[in-house]
Amino acid sequence: MEQQEYLQNFEKSLAEQLTKYMSEKGLLGGYTFEVEELTEMWHKCAPDYMADAVPQIADYPLAAIAWAAYFGAGAAVMWDKQNIQADENTYIRLRDARGFDEMDEYVAYLMLDNGIKQNEIDRVEDALRSAAQSAETAIRKEGIEPQSIMAFHIFARVVKVFFALGASVALHLMGYKYEKVKVELPS
Repeated sequence: MEQQEYLQNFEKSLAEQLTKYMSEKGLLGGYTFEVEELTEMWHKCAPDYMADAVPQIADYPLAAIAWAAYFGAGAAVMWDKQNIQADENTYIRLRDARGFDEMDEYVAYLMLDNGIKQNEIDRVEDALRSAAQSAETAIRKEGIEPQSIMAFHIFARVVKVFFALGASVALHLMGYKYEKVKVELPS
């Protein structure tokens, strides 16, 4: 119970910190989007992502973290373009287009093809690099033993946050936004 609460607090704090950072960079509007189909997609695809990312942690920790955001951005673009249903093959399609190592470039291509400008893609790449460094620092500050069960759980929470962050950045750049609506209810 304590461990679950600790992980939830860590995830919430990291999500808030990174949402604020990306908003300051003009890549979010102060919030992340809640899209049920994309959340469901993450839950279905996370095991495949983790299987690819975990072996990368020792040599390429920032890529292991940041690529989850690229997966999220690619999934959001695909969702917008094709209104795809969440399916366990979405990550595999994005990864296999050029391989895990070049998934960032493939997703950037998808974003460009969906009308997002190159200068915006460059800003996203710079911001995600910095965000991944911040996440790595946050993990290290927790003092968790490397390669432990807790380290795996923390990493899983971090990449979940990055998936949502990447999806939200892509949606924001495509013009999605939340608007308050006043609904008149009949008396």
